[in-house]
Amino acid sequence: MSQRINNAKGQQQIKDRTFDIAAAPTQPGCYLMRDAHGKILYVGKAKNLRARLRNYINETDSRYSVPFLMRRVAHIEFLVVDTEKEALLLENTLIKTHKPRYNVRLRDDKTFISIRLDPREHFPRMTVVRRYKKDGARYFGPYHDSRAARKTMKQMQRLIPLRVCSDHVMRNRARPCIYHQMKQCLAPCTGQVSPETYSELTRQAIMVLEGRGAALEKRLRFRIEELAEALKFEEAAVLRDRLRDLQATMEPQRAIVSGAATDRDIFGYYAEGNFIEIQALYYRNGAMVGGNAFAFDHIEAPLTELLGSFLLQYYDATPAVPKEVTLPLAIDDQDTLAEILSEKKGSRVTIHYPKRGAQARMVALANSNARRAFLDNRGREKALADALEQVRVALRLEKAPERIECFDVSTHQGDKTVAAMVVFERGLPAKKKYRRYEIAGVRGGDDFAAMRETLERRYKRALKENDLPDLVLIDGGKGHLNVAVAVLKSLGLERVPCASIAKSRRTKESRSLERFFIPGRMNPVAPSQKGAAVLLLARVRDEAHRFAITYHRKKRKRSALTTALLDIPGVGPGRARALLNAFGSLSRIRVATREQLAAVPGISGKLAEEISAALDAEK
Repeated sequence: MSQRINNAKGQQQIKDRTFDIAAAPTQPGCYLMRDAHGKILYVGKAKNLRARLRNYINETDSRYSVPFLMRRVAHIEFLVVDTEKEALLLENTLIKTHKPRYNVRLRDDKTFISIRLDPREHFPRMTVVRRYKKDGARYFGPYHDSRAARKTMKQMQRLIPLRVCSDHVMRNRARPCIYHQMKQCLAPCTGQVSPETYSELTRQAIMVLEGRGAALEKRLRFRIEELAEALKFEEAAVLRDRLRDLQATMEPQRAIVSGAATDRDIFGYYAEGNFIEIQALYYRNGAMVGGNAFAFDHIEAPLTELLGSFLLQYYDATPAVPKEVTLPLAIDDQDTLAEILSEKKGSRVTIHYPKRGAQARMVALANSNARRAFLDNRGREKALADALEQVRVALRLEKAPERIECFDVSTHQGDKTVAAMVVFERGLPAKKKYRRYEIAGVRGGDDFAAMRETLERRYKRALKENDLPDLVLIDGGKGHLNVAVAVLKSLGLERVPCASIAKSRRTKESRSLERFFIPGRMNPVAPSQKGAAVLLLARVRDEAHRFAITYHRKKRKRSALTTALLDIPGVGPGRARALLNAFGSLSRIRVATREQLAAVPGISGKLAEEISAALDAEK
């Protein structure tokens, strides 16, 4: 049901606007606040929707920002559910779907580095990944950067020798690799370890990554005693050495955090005005392995509500849920959130707010890190804002360009022409919004025609989606700028600012300047070459060039590989892709045996012989 502003009897009034509180339901659910244009400003949840609305209307809500928010609200809608848990999950879905301005919203491009291990694989291995997939594998982390994750993997490799090679390499090895010689792999590729023994190693690796080092120590001691009683002294000696390595690995961690070594996420925050920084510190095996900071602005929610909403979004995206979550304050939906996290983890998760002791000191450390991250972010934001203001002045713009879209074309002698667009928002790359364009209707390496096609495709779509930038930047000279001006004019987008940047070039005597061409001016603009405006726009241009040329090289490489295979009778595009997917490169296909080629789906024994003979003839 929904609630609209009107003048019915019995309503409460805020500054000449009225809301009928009696029409609001008393059940749990979510409320959506819209402005006069129907745009959702804020999404919230409540155990009792009528009571929550009364807090807003009567100004009994303690937030200083409530009157500020309510001045913009023209319409309130309600969605009723059966339980508080359903309300919490619905709120999370609505925030991700509608992206309200005044809600805390986790960026969808935030990556969480973790270690992946799938016990169901044939001879499982550990890999460092940046994306969490619901594929049934185990994910451990998150880690603050890939170096920390790889360091953990190296320690694990010395402790528990799981394989590091890919499935394809393992299937095609004829003899053990150097890791086997270093005693960091048991060579499952050549059958030197049984699946049962390897499965036991996998279970031990999971125990260490889960923080159950003490349980593994006990397990190894018991197994050592069993082997010694059976007079299997060599096997017992191997486990003895592994136990010593485990103890050496775990000892520094025991020294960092007192008490039981467990997986725990510690959260802290720092707030100033309607800006807030949330800091997460990750403890695994009782040791801090890193952390992440999350910055939010335009926050119009109480901290208890904000933190609960953030945690649900955070654990929806992060690859692993720890056993304990420690917070800097008590939240409204603590028990409900713990139930949701326990379901995701598959075991009990506790959420608590310590007021004293070691964990309270950990929260204080997280708060301190949040404050430092807040001050660092404000400094970077101010520097970027100053740079964008310098761009406005240098390019004669009406306002500082918060969103810049830059285009570049890449080709080689007119072949495999492609284009790329990169997006910078507030001076930082927004990689989720990058786009690549394959240019099909242009021949002969016509850069201008390729740029025209790219801009037309981009801004016809941008018009439909109302997704226009503050500045269109072209990598090129005055001719490229003229193309951009003509395209924008043809689409009725004359008011969208555009410019082109001509890259500086070094000669034997000197180096030319970075020059900018802008509409309505014959000569280029050449601002201070060490100024923030030039440095920022050159960075944007270089990123567009990198993105375009990477795509172009990828297409040329794939074309070259595919062409070599397509020259073989009986090999079409489908079989060529199957071969490349199976072996990874043309060089590996060349050295593959006929039996290995025939194992690829779609490749018969006779065709495998023809492929092998054809590739041998090219040597």
